Amino acid sequence: MTHSLPGLQELPSWKLRLLEKIQNTAADRAKALEHAFPVHEPGDGAGDLKIQNWRTHLLVLASDLHELQLRARAMGVPHSAVEAVREAGQWGLRWGDSVHSPAVMRYGEPPELAFLVDRIVKDVWDLEHMAVIRVEHELRNHNRRFPHDPEAAAQFDRNMAALWQRASASAAVVLLSGVEAEEIWGRDEHGWRDLAEVTVRTYSDADLYERWRTLAWRGREHTLGRTTDNLGLSAGTDLPGHHPPLPEALIERAREALSTESDGQGAGDQVEVALASTGEASWINEPDGHNDPPPRDPGPPVELEL
Repeated sequence: MTHSLPGLQELPSWKLRLLEKIQNTAADRAKALEHAFPVHEPGDGAGDLKIQNWRTHLLVLASDLHELQLRARAMGVPHSAVEAVREAGQWGLRWGDSVHSPAVMRYGEPPELAFLVDRIVKDVWDLEHMAVIRVEHELRNHNRRFPHDPEAAAQFDRNMAALWQRASASAAVVLLSGVEAEEIWGRDEHGWRDLAEVTVRTYSDADLYERWRTLAWRGREHTLGRTTDNLGLSAGTDLPGHHPPLPEALIERAREALSTESDGQGAGDQVEVALASTGEASWINEPDGHNDPPPRDPGPPVELEL
């Protein structure tokens, strides 16, 4: 079936590439689900390692898909486009299998430039996400349930600083225009409230602590430092062009958003309902280990038409 999505071709190319990742991840999971089921060999005996590896692979793909959808919605990708590509992927269609898939590279756009822009987008998303996680972690006073770790808290801030350095250096290399910069990190007050609703206000205490701990991993600072150095910019120089807001400014915006009570149904409620309808959210983090999604009919395949 052909499904027309007006305005899709007007999206920035980085948003199209994010949609491509969503569709291909959904297609990868559909392929693994239908065609990668392991074969029990006589020598396997009573062991279930093969089936556990298969299920782990499916859970990782489901988690990746969930995170990509959250990022897309929080960064202004149209909901209809996110749903269309996810459904197409669930039918095993990868981006480009249909003639109706828009090109993800603009005419004359160098691949290395596209790579850097995509990384800037991901880094800015991580910075904003870290900001709301940091503030929510403080607000919930986790040291009442989880051990207080000032060293991890300091490392979390160093990781944010290293992430900002890479995003800022990458932006200097790319020389983003003012319009491009605004599109990537120009989140207004309403956008920050939506971001909080989509993310931290849906996290349980354990989920929040897990994410906070993961983002406080010391290895992140090391990796970020090396990839920033690879850009070849001299340390201490004034970088040209537009740059994302400093971590301190992002944390302050997050604090303002999380201290504001939203009226009516927020974006988090809407996204939670949408994710629940896909079967991708409610079962991913079930504690009892029974993580198979409920059976559902994804409907007919969807093709994108310009």
